[in-house]
Amino acid sequence: MREIAATGFMSNRGRQNVASYLVKDLKVDWRMGAEYFEHVLIDYDVTSNWCNWNYVAGVGSDPREDRYFNILSQADRYDPTGEYVKLWCPELSELPAEYVHQPDVLNDAEQSKYDLRLGANYPMPLVPSEKYRSKPAPSGGRRKKGRDRRDRRYA
Repeated sequence: MREIAATGFMSNRGRQNVASYLVKDLKVDWRMGAEYFEHVLIDYDVTSNWCNWNYVAGVGSDPREDRYFNILSQADRYDPTGEYVKLWCPELSELPAEYVHQPDVLNDAEQSKYDLRLGANYPMPLVPSEKYRSKPAPSGGRRKKGRDRRDRRYA
């Protein structure tokens, strides 16, 4: 969110992660997120923006309510060393890669070691990272290789 506030841009993967977090974890009405992005994106496109928020919220033409982006899994996949997070959150720049996406697991001594103070120089998490570590993979989603849609029987 710091990137979009500073530059007016965010990658599509980032947009989907934000949408999932706001809608699924914080229970924010998806239309509020879509409206915010509409006002701040420099590459705003009405169809891409509103359909992306529809997609994540599970409404519209593809209404799957269980669509969910696990933010720790996404971080592991797309920012494994924390380079992107450290760029936009310099207060996390001293953290080792294994903690940069979940600084709330650090105890007081570890926070002091890395000059980090949750609730003082970096915000407390709205959702503790342990939620994402214990979240099972959602059912459905991407098709497995080898499965052919033509095998379906239509009655």
